[in-house]
Amino acid sequence: MSVSMKVLFKDMAIYGLGDLIAKAAAFITIPVYTRTFSADEYGTWSIVNTVVALLGSVLILGGDSAYARYYFEAKTLKDRQRVTSTLFFFLAIWSSLVVLGFFFCSDLASIWTFGTNKHALLYRVSILATPVVLINTMCSQALRNQFKARLFTALNILSTALTVGLSLAGILVFNLGLLGLMGGTLLAALLMLPIRIFAVRELFQWTFCRQTLFELLSYGIPLLPVSLAHWVFAGSDRLIIGKLSTLEQVGLYSVAASATSLLGFINSAIGQAWSPHAIRMYEEDETSAAKMIGTMMTYLLAVFGILCVIGTTFSHEGLMLLSSPEYYPAALAVGPLALGYMAYASIQITAMGISLKKRTSFFAPLAWLSGFINIGLNLLLVPHWGMVASSWATACSYLFLTLAYMLVSQKLWPIVYEKNRIAPILFLTFGFTVFAPAMPSFGLLFDIILKAAYCCAYIVLLFVFRGLDERELNGVRVVLQKLWPRKTGDAV
Repeated sequence: MSVSMKVLFKDMAIYGLGDLIAKAAAFITIPVYTRTFSADEYGTWSIVNTVVALLGSVLILGGDSAYARYYFEAKTLKDRQRVTSTLFFFLAIWSSLVVLGFFFCSDLASIWTFGTNKHALLYRVSILATPVVLINTMCSQALRNQFKARLFTALNILSTALTVGLSLAGILVFNLGLLGLMGGTLLAALLMLPIRIFAVRELFQWTFCRQTLFELLSYGIPLLPVSLAHWVFAGSDRLIIGKLSTLEQVGLYSVAASATSLLGFINSAIGQAWSPHAIRMYEEDETSAAKMIGTMMTYLLAVFGILCVIGTTFSHEGLMLLSSPEYYPAALAVGPLALGYMAYASIQITAMGISLKKRTSFFAPLAWLSGFINIGLNLLLVPHWGMVASSWATACSYLFLTLAYMLVSQKLWPIVYEKNRIAPILFLTFGFTVFAPAMPSFGLLFDIILKAAYCCAYIVLLFVFRGLDERELNGVRVVLQKLWPRKTGDAV
């Protein structure tokens, strides 16, 4: 097979480096935001972003997934230009027209979410950014399809630097508060748009094909209910907390989500590298691809399991560094949200059969069923346990979704999973994550030592129960030898 794990992991490392830098930059803003805004204001910002994200998920019409699938079916540059130009021109015009209509409904959105129209201006600024962000996203997808990982990463780092810098300027220099924060995001997206278009200029030509658009939308639109369902997982909980609990609880939940968002960045880095490679592997050799994708599942769960345990164990100490005491209770939601990210990340593997076989109509009913589970659990539990209930509802709904996708995908295109390795990884990760908050406290220094030992015990048990084995040890050994090669003559 021409695409090896070595090439795949190399691309993941490049994407991961970019996301790590972006996340490090984003983390700088957490201490600023939590010290500048109260938990109520943080909750307000989170709710506005949540509602506008719903609009964004509708406007893209599944175009990013459709573009990736049909790009690789187009074998010539001319065909790829036709696919790219047709989809991009349509999305630009469609999204701009829809946003123009929603722009004048900002007062209604503010009244619906907050009971007052005083936040309408925040909605207007955020809505204006939506079509700009959409085309930026599609240009990024074009770079992924071309396997230009370095350029993709460089542009994402530049975008993050602009977004953070301009947002902080709006808050700290111009004293615009939440308006400055959202205005900085809009301005950064506008500045990045011509740069991203220039980066993929060779894929554009003055052409538009209605048949191509029909094929793209036929693939992408069935994914729209899936996008809406994922919005339910990622955002509706904030609205329910705001309605059934308090804006303060929304703020705490949002900080917990920000604290665990490193997992989202890693998942994004894996997905950015993984999706194009997986499609190409499947097109070249289905049998070998089924085995390699199964192995990838083991690695993905192991990586996220380690991150879940470490992140949950040190959640309180992390919030002490990143926020003010008002936000420390957010640590209670970190563990369940981390487990939810782990389940969400596994969807990249469990849904492969549905995607590769172009049976995207399966996505919608399963995603919505999982979304209803999420909403039901939130409505039932949030009035009693607030944001902690929402975090567990998110974890449960993602777990149901990935299992449902796996059952359907296995019937369409069976993946060879390493069940004997996956089982101990899942069991140990859940146990260590759930019991981490119950650890006693004896003072900061001793707590850090105890928690470090707790995390080490988890990793050791992964090897004891064969979730990981000699292959991973040998892989680590090879990496270390490359990082610190022995000089000739060192050995006696």
